[in-house]
Amino acid sequence: MKFCCFKYFCLFLITLPVLISGCQSDARNATRIPPVIKKSRAQWQNDAILSLTDLINRNIDVDLNYYKRARIYFEREQYTLALADINESIYEKNNASDYFLLRGKINRELGKMDPALEDAQRAEALQQNSPDLYILLADILQVKNNFREAAGYLNQAMKMAPYDGSAYYVKGMLQARQGDSLASISSFNYAISVNPRLLRAYEQCSFILRKLNNPDQALVVNRKAIRRFPKAAELYFERGEIFATKLRPDTALINYKKAVALKPDYEEALYKVATTGIELREYNQALPALTRLYRMNPKSKEINNMIGFCHEKTGDYERAKVYYTDALALSPGDQDARYGLYRIRQREGAGLYSAYDADNGNGSGYKLLDTSRVKINKIQPRGTTNIRIDSTRKAKIE
Repeated sequence: MKFCCFKYFCLFLITLPVLISGCQSDARNATRIPPVIKKSRAQWQNDAILSLTDLINRNIDVDLNYYKRARIYFEREQYTLALADINESIYEKNNASDYFLLRGKINRELGKMDPALEDAQRAEALQQNSPDLYILLADILQVKNNFREAAGYLNQAMKMAPYDGSAYYVKGMLQARQGDSLASISSFNYAISVNPRLLRAYEQCSFILRKLNNPDQALVVNRKAIRRFPKAAELYFERGEIFATKLRPDTALINYKKAVALKPDYEEALYKVATTGIELREYNQALPALTRLYRMNPKSKEINNMIGFCHEKTGDYERAKVYYTDALALSPGDQDARYGLYRIRQREGAGLYSAYDADNGNGSGYKLLDTSRVKINKIQPRGTTNIRIDSTRKAKIE
């Protein structure tokens, strides 16, 4: 009996720590703070836009909330929406330098250089003193070929922010436009390493490497850019240009078509699809691009001629004649349109004669003349002309 009691007592001692730890674990679980749910950047931006929109609708700090929402749209590269919001901010409050600085950046991205310069200068007049402003001014001025003033603003920006990627991008542009291509490539590479989201640095670096006849290295830079920006049509266009330099027009055509798929009204890419398709004799691939170009510019004799040529090569002579005729109407002396119409007339004439000969059944492709029914006239010799001799002249005979 004593032995059994001792046995149960030992088992109790063994299980007691387990029971105690279980109670402690339950107590800790009851007081544990749940982990914070991590949101992606896109989710955070969506929530912020919803919150700012609600505040704007309730008329709370309207100018500031429009500005904040414009900054989010700018970061998401939704420049049209960003411009609409920052215009509202400036309408509500027209003496805030930050508002004009942001609108200058947006106009720069939209390619509106004159409005961008006006906004940047207005921000400077409102005592804005930031490296972003000076980089923006330097960038706009280098685009407008004002290199000396651009260099002055850039030096000021690099004193304030010596490791800013955008500053090195502008530095690379100034070096490239002044003829120092190798230094510009170094600046662009540094800009990319500091700020991998700087799309224009990739574009310019790849472009300069291609112009320096180094397509392999240009392709490496372009591949990095496409990994970062898979929906940037300009990068696929540049990739097509690189493969064209490498004499691979079939691969170039694929990339031009990708650029058009991402940006349907990309005029340069459409033109390259058309010309490369004609070069490869892929006329059915060239025609859709030419049709879009024709809608954009129906008064272009070159586009009319190219469409006429593609229709001619695919055997649609009636439509080809229409476009060649339009090209001649736009430029009466255009030789391409004249030659195109001449070729079509020759083909149509050859078809007509062959059909006529088939009815005659000679099978030779030409109409044979019936010589028995041809009247042949003899060729008469020309008459002689009597030249009167002047007897007063004496001929000297030696």
